[in-house]
Amino acid sequence: MTERANDPSHRTLARALLGWLREDEATRWLAGNEAAATRNPLHRELARRARAVVEARPAFTLPTDAVAPLPAEIAHHIDLLRAHPESGNTIAQMGEPRLIDLGQVIGAQKQIVVGEAMDRVAGAAAADLLGIARVTLPLPKREPISWNFDAQRNAFVLNSPNQNLRVVGHFNSTVGGETPGVVFDSFGFALSYQRSYMQVASIGGRLLLRDGYHRAYGLLRAGIRHVPAFVREFSAWEEASLPAGLLPPEVCLGMRPPMLTDYLDDAVAIDRWIPRTSKLIVLQAIELTVPA
Repeated sequence: MTERANDPSHRTLARALLGWLREDEATRWLAGNEAAATRNPLHRELARRARAVVEARPAFTLPTDAVAPLPAEIAHHIDLLRAHPESGNTIAQMGEPRLIDLGQVIGAQKQIVVGEAMDRVAGAAAADLLGIARVTLPLPKREPISWNFDAQRNAFVLNSPNQNLRVVGHFNSTVGGETPGVVFDSFGFALSYQRSYMQVASIGGRLLLRDGYHRAYGLLRAGIRHVPAFVREFSAWEEASLPAGLLPPEVCLGMRPPMLTDYLDDAVAIDRWIPRTSKLIVLQAIELTVPA
């Protein structure tokens, strides 16, 4: 490992669902992705114990009373979401806002970043449902983007710890120069922090978290189970448009799927320090001479 990787300021604590990982994934996680260390018998034993706990569990049963109508106290917040051009246009794709019990929702994401999870829910309280709604179903707002210009590379460099920074469009227009009456053609890209909402997919009666894993973990750690979220029904796993890298459908739709509460269970989940990451976007203008 490099000196930078060993520096605590460049590492963050993550937590993985060890009991549901394949043996090679589990040992690689425990070994910090170091190939030589994956042969450590202790790692294989830890993974075996976690899988044994999962295998000893009773078979999964469909949730009951896990989805309820939203209380009137957050109706105005939902009205604001529906009225806003950004969120209003996407609500139909995410489903309808409902009150869900996180303890009855299946978790498919292999790992979460603990520090990020707690930061996302700071100040949330079980008695303040409106405050929770502002965490799980936030109103759109513009967030300033920090950037630097690298004159040597003729590039704008944007570096953010928020992975939701995205290129959302492109444009061309005319801009005025320093000399009055002189204009130039301009070309560029539009960037924005994409708003993320807690979303649940209902597949065959099972509830599966689509988005909002870090907030779900943070809320459960804070003792908060009932939260507003978008819920949408799907007839099959493939229709739910789930992100890549999740646990496979045969695990999540099997007899003993991981629940969101399992991220908190030391018998089946485990912590490890991993390199801290950030979102880097480079917008560079390059002038080339090429054959006609």
